[in-house]
Amino acid sequence: MPKASPLPVVRLEHKRNRTPTGKRTSTPARKAAIYFAFGRNANQQRGDWLGPGGESHAHEDVMGWVDGQARQHEQTFQALLSVPKARLTGQDYVRALEAAGQTAEWRMVVHNDTAYSHAHVLFFRDRRLPRAEFEQWQAQVQQALLTLEEKRLTEPELGLADAAEQLDAISFRYGPELG
Repeated sequence: MPKASPLPVVRLEHKRNRTPTGKRTSTPARKAAIYFAFGRNANQQRGDWLGPGGESHAHEDVMGWVDGQARQHEQTFQALLSVPKARLTGQDYVRALEAAGQTAEWRMVVHNDTAYSHAHVLFFRDRRLPRAEFEQWQAQVQQALLTLEEKRLTEPELGLADAAEQLDAISFRYGPELG
């Protein structure tokens, strides 16, 4: 029997926006946003922030939004969306997230600087997602990502563009060849 293709990864974590004494805080959300944008290298942002409708946001604006949302809402949710084969665009991830609904306001950073194309998403709510609600959302996002990944894999010109982009990223990271 042929081996089934791996499904896209849709993982979700949440953190409470309160200190141990119950005071409102945005620290966990701010740390997540900084890591999503910069990784361990604080010198260069590794992806652009996108919001609903694919709208682009400046990092400083996102940090202000994160601070306000975390103080207003009880929970910060951090989602990881990843596909195993294709390189999806930011707009692809936006479409997948919006196809599932569930979150009206969110911010996302898409990374293509690793072996797998992936996006980190932040959103806020006052309560945790019940398991059944999460599983339904997860399945809808996975299906949308799978459909978009299959579409990208059938577009050979995108594969070449992605390869050129990866080559540029590698030479940017490591410098031009000497000699």
